[in-house]
Amino acid sequence: MNDFQKILVVIDGEFLQSSHGMPIELEKAKRLVSNKDSVQLHLFCGAFEPYLQPDTLSLDLDQKLRREEYCAQLKEGLDKLGSALREVGFHADSSVAWAYPRYETVVEKVREIQADLVVQHTRTYGKLEFHHLTNDAWQMIRHCPVPLLLVKDRPWQDPLMILATVDPMHSHHKPAQLDHGIMDAAFQLKEQTSADLHVLHAYAEAARPFAPAGVIQTEHRQALDEFLSAYSMENAKLHFEDETAIAAIEEKVNELNIDVVVMGAISRSRIYEALIGSTAEKLLDFLQTDVLVIRPQQVEQE
Repeated sequence: MNDFQKILVVIDGEFLQSSHGMPIELEKAKRLVSNKDSVQLHLFCGAFEPYLQPDTLSLDLDQKLRREEYCAQLKEGLDKLGSALREVGFHADSSVAWAYPRYETVVEKVREIQADLVVQHTRTYGKLEFHHLTNDAWQMIRHCPVPLLLVKDRPWQDPLMILATVDPMHSHHKPAQLDHGIMDAAFQLKEQTSADLHVLHAYAEAARPFAPAGVIQTEHRQALDEFLSAYSMENAKLHFEDETAIAAIEEKVNELNIDVVVMGAISRSRIYEALIGSTAEKLLDFLQTDVLVIRPQQVEQE
């Protein structure tokens, strides 16, 4: 995987209207820039207000003008953020587009500017302790053609702590190349942020109670060693756990105080089948860490 050189940062219109600071998704995107001369940040806002939607029945004859005024206000806010970035040496530009549904417009922007990473907040402006993903976020997971970093309000440590989750046994019909995409992205994130990298594989021997003792562990260890032979693990720490994937990930996230979990996703026809089995589906809603999502198509395109 090449460096993340063109990063699309999705900024909420609601944030631009309610705050004058720098959103945390942009603060985190800045941390990904190891060389200001070679990385371009593009700030994008998908503008939408239901009462301004063109197909909404309304007596307001100036609806089109009001949409343009709304987008102009958001563009002014984005331009201020871009100007602040340029003043400290970043390459940054910005754009606004009317977006309904928003995820489709974001995906179009990814292709238009040929971004190689999308950074997007999961904020829902709710009061729940956990960040349940919005439909927009789930759709981005399904359709984003490049790696997608879903961020939350928790700030990153220094150094950043990364956990890459791999499954060399290819459970749930996961393509073999997806694990390589996860590792490549994790190593790239490590290089661009000088992070500490941990790699996790969980095998849950108890899930096959009729197998001879030790067979499951041996099979998984051999597959893991063969997979990792393609990588230099000198500066990464491996965790090989006899647990279910969900339990192992939750345990390591808490134990190691992880900032970003790197995991894979498989798009299917139904939204509740969008991810690998139930592991990522259950974890993404409740992990309080950020998540870097990799899809098989992204690996195949490289």
